[in-house]
Amino acid sequence: MFGQFRRRLPLRSAWNRADTDPEDLREYDAFGPWLLPVGSAIEMPRRFRQAYDGLKDADHLIKIPRSVDRRDAYPGADLYGSVFALDADGFTLLTAADGIDGFISRQVVWDDVAAVRMLSNLLHAEFSLLLKEGDALTVPYNSVSVDLVTRIIAFVRQHLIEPDEFGSTFTKDAEEFEDFFFNAILAEERHGGHFMLPIHFEPPGKSCRNAQNRRRVTTGLLVLLSGSELVIIDRDAPMRRRFFAHYVYRKTYVSLPAVQAFRLQPPPDSTPGHFRVLELIMDQQRLGIPCFRVPERVIDLLRRRGVSRL
Repeated sequence: MFGQFRRRLPLRSAWNRADTDPEDLREYDAFGPWLLPVGSAIEMPRRFRQAYDGLKDADHLIKIPRSVDRRDAYPGADLYGSVFALDADGFTLLTAADGIDGFISRQVVWDDVAAVRMLSNLLHAEFSLLLKEGDALTVPYNSVSVDLVTRIIAFVRQHLIEPDEFGSTFTKDAEEFEDFFFNAILAEERHGGHFMLPIHFEPPGKSCRNAQNRRRVTTGLLVLLSGSELVIIDRDAPMRRRFFAHYVYRKTYVSLPAVQAFRLQPPPDSTPGHFRVLELIMDQQRLGIPCFRVPERVIDLLRRRGVSRL
């Protein structure tokens, strides 16, 4: 929904710490690529300060830095491009507007969110709210803040999931697999004793074909069941060139009660090596999951939950 704010700050002549406003100096000293919680009006960036009183009681109030080289930063500069807040009612995003002093505000209530997603590619990362109206609200950040964002995503998930013991009936249907990366992610998701049942796994490195019928290899897919939640772990792109370095991974947490229907789209032709797509339909949101083989256990889960197949 908004970019990385990569433009350079206006040049400023040399400054002296002794002559600098203490408030500006405090913000400058704390500035870096990381997300920072806002705990007081002074910590709120000047551009967004008028909104502080309305957001100060939020469970999480976070400011996002612009992508600025440290050498280009200086006290009093517009160092933060956005602020977001989360509370029991929903999510609020304030974004700096180019060319004016104000900002653009967008609010989303939890009932309008179908899923939450996080993506990591080395230092670049982002988390997204997939909205039932069909679009997504995406917040980019530097992956040095992954611990904070993990807590934020956990907070979002708490407001999307419902108490549900349905998954316990699938304990005999666990998908067994051996893969270092996906097993590490599974262990991460199970941290703290969370119920996470593997119900579909596709190993990386299998030969496949892209839309132009060129040879590629799969990047892998893992689908987990967690009560009333479906957790989809993939590498963003379902395939890559052989020997091509690929560091991206993505987690998508889907609220199963929000899934109204599904369809399994067949491969584009009968040529072996092409992907089919499992599409989850949540109002206007269409979440496509490329699958190299039929995700039979996922389909069985959806059917047993009463989700209609189109």
